Amino acid sequence: MVQISVINRSNTISDRELHRVIRAINRQVAEDFEPYWAFGGRLRLDGPTGCDADLKDLKELRGDAILYLLDTAAANDALGYHERNLSGIPCGFVFLDVCKQLGDEWSTALSHEALELIADPLCNLLVQGPHPDIDDRRVYHYFEMCDAVQAQSYEIDGVRVSNFVLPQYFSEGEREHARNDFCSSGLTAFHVNPGGYIGFFDPATNGNDKFFANDATAVQRAQIKGALPTSRIVRRTSNDGVPTARPADQQRQDATHQMASGAASGDPIRHVVVLMLENRSFDHMLGALRASFDAEIDGVDPLHPGVNIDNRSGASLSQTDNAQAWVGKQFKVPHEFADVATQLSGNLGNFVNAYRAANPEASRADLAQVMAYFKDGSLPVLHTLAKNFLVCDRWFSSLPGPTWPNRLFVHSGTSLGDVLMPDAKDPASIGEIWGRYTQATIYNRLDDARKSWKIYHDGFPQSVILDRLKAKFFGSAYAAMAEFQKDAAVGGNFPEYAFIEARYFDGPNGRQNDQHPPTGVQEGERLIATVYNTLRGNDALWKSTLLIILYDEHGGFYDHVAPPPTVAPDQHVTSTFSFQQLGVRVPAILVSPYVKRGVDHTVYDHTSILRYLCEKWQLPHLCRRTEPTPGVNVIGSFAHAVSLSAPRDDVPGPLPMPAAAADGSAGNVFDNAKESLLAFGEMLMRQNQPEHMAAAVGPLTEPAAGTPQQRAERLESWINDVKQ
Repeated sequence: MVQISVINRSNTISDRELHRVIRAINRQVAEDFEPYWAFGGRLRLDGPTGCDADLKDLKELRGDAILYLLDTAAANDALGYHERNLSGIPCGFVFLDVCKQLGDEWSTALSHEALELIADPLCNLLVQGPHPDIDDRRVYHYFEMCDAVQAQSYEIDGVRVSNFVLPQYFSEGEREHARNDFCSSGLTAFHVNPGGYIGFFDPATNGNDKFFANDATAVQRAQIKGALPTSRIVRRTSNDGVPTARPADQQRQDATHQMASGAASGDPIRHVVVLMLENRSFDHMLGALRASFDAEIDGVDPLHPGVNIDNRSGASLSQTDNAQAWVGKQFKVPHEFADVATQLSGNLGNFVNAYRAANPEASRADLAQVMAYFKDGSLPVLHTLAKNFLVCDRWFSSLPGPTWPNRLFVHSGTSLGDVLMPDAKDPASIGEIWGRYTQATIYNRLDDARKSWKIYHDGFPQSVILDRLKAKFFGSAYAAMAEFQKDAAVGGNFPEYAFIEARYFDGPNGRQNDQHPPTGVQEGERLIATVYNTLRGNDALWKSTLLIILYDEHGGFYDHVAPPPTVAPDQHVTSTFSFQQLGVRVPAILVSPYVKRGVDHTVYDHTSILRYLCEKWQLPHLCRRTEPTPGVNVIGSFAHAVSLSAPRDDVPGPLPMPAAAADGSAGNVFDNAKESLLAFGEMLMRQNQPEHMAAAVGPLTEPAAGTPQQRAERLESWINDVKQ
């Protein structure tokens, strides 16, 4: 029996969590693998010695093979996924950063490498079989356990582990209904499942080769591994001790890129544009449209409105259609994680009491605004688009909490377990955000697939808090809204994916238009009209675009639909929150000539955008919620909604531009979210150069000088300078 020493050199995975995963893999080996292969092994966690692994000596080896867990493939002691050291000892590495880029759970990668290491000493040989894609050619296949099914996994005790092939896989005599892999995925002998590959030796060419599945998952995995210095063998040590890199197979990369580029040739949507606004619930913005949709939309029923009781006065406050465009600078609705928990308690009965707790002296009129919704037609731009395109009345924020964690989900599918905002009153908490969010984003996936993207903004964009986007802010990937209009007018340079960030506070270039209360809705209506009219103004662009209009979270406003359960996006769960419940419902509209007019009742959250993009362009998935696995709590993809074979011609032309908000009605109030973003922008100013983006910034001790408004104007002036 093979004994594998597992060495934890990661700074992010605890030994306790690694023990849990090792137990699950040992169960997999004993109960699933060994009964089929008649040999097995065991993993155990052993302690590291020294700072690096000595690949000549392997002092940490206490068994027959060794597996290292590292945060990054850039580590000096990296050797490869699995290989033998100079003494012939089987050894392997699992790199957490590569796992993230591949969209794999690290536990699945560890299981994969463990099964390979167990098999290496006992059956690391060649098996004669057919050439995968050349008839009548005999080749020798490597006796690998998991590569042909490496995109498949299953779960043991809550831990994702790797699928693996069974002995029948290496038999040419394919029997009907033969079971060639543990998950019974339909794999046939000497072939590969989507996402997989097999290695073989071809005597006709006297060379080693790999056969990849003809699908974009395999393509993308090959591109990610081939583009890094961490391809199949990351770094080998020559006889003189000098590390040497194994070159990537450029011809294979070129071929796979061509396959990926043509994968979606029949799809009329060439451009996806997302406009995300701030802090409004579905009922609050679109609830009045129930009558216009003959009750098909799950909006406000005037005969049976939602009701909350003010515990202080005993007053009953129900939903009424008297929402005000601007409610005054003192109207601040709480929506932090604890506030949302209060709001949802008592069968959605405490939205008013959460507001009362934060505003003890609030008037009845202000309490009523928490429950209020806009009259049909009082939001002329949003309501016109809702009535002419597809309303998603089951789109929920990704977690029951505030702005930043929810926006992290739309960009990356995870908040890394965070449910809170930094505290603007505590400068140290702002400093802790720098370098905190290192996860892969949809933009990294698009870069890997050579898909164009751009984030358009006015003022300072919130997405820059993501570590992998900070340096890109200084380049062409970020552009002002004026450039959005120019790019759309030309059309040929318009990105395949565009994300639009509203203006979060007044500045030299314009007024706040994110609709975050107490800011009014007028400037946001103007922004929506600008985006729609810009796209509508270029007919070719319009007939190849899907525009998604939605809001990041509910902002504390009442909604009558309880958030449903969901699946946690990754392993980053805490004792505070399991991430198995969605947040409050938010407005969402799909706008395109290829969608029908009506209502979609599918359950979505912000990761649905990521799922749509990953499936559309066949990119590796970013989190569990985007994986199209069966189950009652799965988040939907709206690909089915883009269903028309020809573009509609009964859609509105350019919409009338609403009047600008009156002076003083925009309400540029700096709440915690805005002041935190302002402080983060000032940290970026301190770094000032893209090459410093990875450097540590000393902990903040106090905010920059001046009022928040003066600081915002100074930040935007700096942005104007660096983006010239």
